[in-house]
Amino acid sequence: MRILLVNDDGILAPGLSGLYRAVADMGEVTVVAPETPQSASGRSLTLHGPIVCDHVHVDGEFHGISVAGRPVDCVKLAIRELMPDCPDLVLSGINAGENVGVNVFYSGTVSAGAEGALFGIPSVAFSLAGGGEMDFHRAGRLCRQVLDGLLKKGIAAGELVNVNIPDLSKTPPRGVKVVPQSTAAISETYLRENDAEGQMLFRMTDQFEHGPQESETDVTALAEGFVTVTPLMSDMTNHRRMGHFGNYHWNDLSR
Repeated sequence: MRILLVNDDGILAPGLSGLYRAVADMGEVTVVAPETPQSASGRSLTLHGPIVCDHVHVDGEFHGISVAGRPVDCVKLAIRELMPDCPDLVLSGINAGENVGVNVFYSGTVSAGAEGALFGIPSVAFSLAGGGEMDFHRAGRLCRQVLDGLLKKGIAAGELVNVNIPDLSKTPPRGVKVVPQSTAAISETYLRENDAEGQMLFRMTDQFEHGPQESETDVTALAEGFVTVTPLMSDMTNHRRMGHFGNYHWNDLSR
């Protein structure tokens, strides 16, 4: 099996090493990751100027290619230019911090997986909740267990699965729950100050709250200590509303 391994925390991130160790025996693993951290980069691309790539040896453990760009750049370049053959599987992570709820839309980790899915490749994004010292070695073993289950059940071509591991510094995971993504809004916090010229400066803090949850979601299940598995899709079409707008008698715009 040919596996493309990518992340958004940078090629030197411990989460990437933890995931590499967990899947290295599965086949031919190619690591293509950003040169520097790219958290919350979403689906952004580098459009202007060259993208510098370089071969690196990470901690004497694996060879990879660093990309002076975004996670999506990494996936595109890996598939279009850097790998001799298209990968059979794209794995993204392990991200330092959870990616649940509407944070999925901003996540570079999930976006890298989504790019793999757009190429028709089964893709899985992995994230670890918590802060401070994170046990990525243990998290990697958990990710592998979940991945084995997903592959045994079958991940379709072009399918994206978002997996979150609960904070391992608290208690062992209570199990695995397959849950939908929460779409409740997030309340962020900014710090405001003024510079010498009187301009307003805002800095987003790491303090935020998810809005009320209507049912069991990835947000609630992760908070309860479960590993969450959420199948996602790139099709943003609201199919339920297609007929609503399609039945409208549109004016002749040629006049």
